[in-house]
Amino acid sequence: MPLSYKNFFHFSLIITSVIVASSFFFEYYYNLKPCKICLIQRYIWLLILIFSFIAVFQIISKKIISLITLISFFSLSVVALYHSAIEFGLITNIFSCTTSSGLEATSIEELSEIIMNTENNDCAFPKFNIYGITLSNLSFLASFILFLLNLQVIKKILFYNYED
Repeated sequence: MPLSYKNFFHFSLIITSVIVASSFFFEYYYNLKPCKICLIQRYIWLLILIFSFIAVFQIISKKIISLITLISFFSLSVVALYHSAIEFGLITNIFSCTTSSGLEATSIEELSEIIMNTENNDCAFPKFNIYGITLSNLSFLASFILFLLNLQVIKKILFYNYED
């Protein structure tokens, strides 16, 4: 099957729908609360889902949609790679992924209560993995592959005046 604008965005719509549905499934069924970086990734996936849906129905120009999704896939790849690097301990996180610091506690009992009731949403500790591959690793792989495919589609549109 040759890679065309239409084929790419149908494929992108299916893959993105599965990824977004899976993220909500893991959050609500398995009670895996996403960290802040996971939420950023989810918002970018939702943006890509919307633009893929728009592209399938050709509401906006092919060039505009292709460039927007290319930028979105690139941004998502960078965020997912950053998240994976934090999980592997290669870099330290510059964002605060924790909620309450406990500094507002006025007694040892209050501090103990805050510590006991705080969920661990630190980005450095993955809550789920399959054979050592975390969800942020999978997000990076999927977004980078879709980024490369989107580059091929843009190349056809911009340089070969490709019409599908």
